[in-house]
Amino acid sequence: MKNDCLFCAIIAGEIPSKKVYEDEQCYAFYDIEPQAPTHFLVVPKEHICCAAKIDESNSGVVAHCFEVIAKICKELGVESYRIVNNCGDQAGQTVKAGDTLAVFDAAEVDRAVNAKRAALQQARTQAAQQTAGDTADPYAAQLAQQQLERAYEETHRIYADGEESVSRAQTKRDEAAAALEKARNASYADDAEKQAAVENAAAALEAAEDALYSAQKAAEDANNAALSAAQSAEDNRNTALHTLEKEQETTEKQNALDRAAAAVTASDAETLQAELDALLAVQQAGGTLTAPSDGTLVSLDLVVGQPSPAVGGQLAADADFTAEIPLEESQANLVSVGTVLHLSQSRASCDAAVQSLSAPDENGTVTAKCTLSKGAWCAGAANASATVQGEKRPCVLPASAVHKDNTGCYVLAIEQKATILGQQNIVVSLPVTVAETGDTTAAVSGALDADTQVIVSSTRAVQAGDRVKIHDAS
Repeated sequence: MKNDCLFCAIIAGEIPSKKVYEDEQCYAFYDIEPQAPTHFLVVPKEHICCAAKIDESNSGVVAHCFEVIAKICKELGVESYRIVNNCGDQAGQTVKAGDTLAVFDAAEVDRAVNAKRAALQQARTQAAQQTAGDTADPYAAQLAQQQLERAYEETHRIYADGEESVSRAQTKRDEAAAALEKARNASYADDAEKQAAVENAAAALEAAEDALYSAQKAAEDANNAALSAAQSAEDNRNTALHTLEKEQETTEKQNALDRAAAAVTASDAETLQAELDALLAVQQAGGTLTAPSDGTLVSLDLVVGQPSPAVGGQLAADADFTAEIPLEESQANLVSVGTVLHLSQSRASCDAAVQSLSAPDENGTVTAKCTLSKGAWCAGAANASATVQGEKRPCVLPASAVHKDNTGCYVLAIEQKATILGQQNIVVSLPVTVAETGDTTAAVSGALDADTQVIVSSTRAVQAGDRVKIHDAS
């Protein structure tokens, strides 16, 4: 065994692997990045750095490795295969910082740089569009409000006109009644003249009373029609306001989803920027790719004579790595110095305690620093996942998943329940406590666990007790 050998660490179990075969002399395991339908490695347990170090003392072990290869292939049903032995700096051996790993055609590098710049610009443009957000159109609600105000004005006008009409009719009726009373008390030449005068006055009074009734009925009908029109306008206004409110809620939920998507796109842009920086470094070096540090070349994803879309490869460093992990404000609130993070990469993983936390930058991002133990870590920039370990922490959800009413905050989740129709997905309301909120996320605690299916978005409005279908986002 050799302390700084990747394969010795795999044999010792310090680096995880999927074992195919093992005996006293050798160890076989599947490649984590297979280049064929069946791709496994057979390494001797005795440390033999390369074919150049094979001699009489260890040739028997090497011969045994070939016997094991034949045995495994027979058991796996593999009849045609290729056996490769890597030897040299570019084939899994130790390299020094600055050693040449590959030389690229300058024109190909230029084309790769231009393509990467275009992809980066597209990602940044997309992130900006996703961040911009939409607003609900208030025009319909504003128009309905204007129509309601005009209906109110028309109602007041019709009422006033009716009052004036009734008042005129009332005056004429009163004048006719006074004329009848005067006719009854007046002096006449004879009874026949008096009777005629009284009858004429009485007929005029009856006509005035009929006119007053008609004016009152017309005013009442007009008022009722105006009030009905105003009520209809008010109902239309209320409907328009309700529609606007729902559109605002839907728009805000979509904006929240877009902001979350923008965060992913921004992360993709950061990856593209790192890849562009690597390409620019090769371009500035005249097409030469060099080792960024001392280490063991685990892989170099290049084929002579074939174009390469990116500068590919993986180097296991001989020294400890320092990982710098950017954290959003809501995430940083869950982490402190000493918090243990689990970091993983394609070929390595480990638990590491946070050693320091930077001050928030202009975007509220905090950088956590951890020292990673030796292993097959990719030298230079790398994407790594980090999961908080230890005590139970608040659950971080998209902000769109958290709701609030007069009782407090809650989330809508899905539970499987037996009904007369069989097993159904039923919506339940789970109370939560909001610890922290960000632009797109919320840290909550409550009756939630890793298996809780929380509703983040839906094609229609849902509430507790509803039956729902789960759509596959893929």
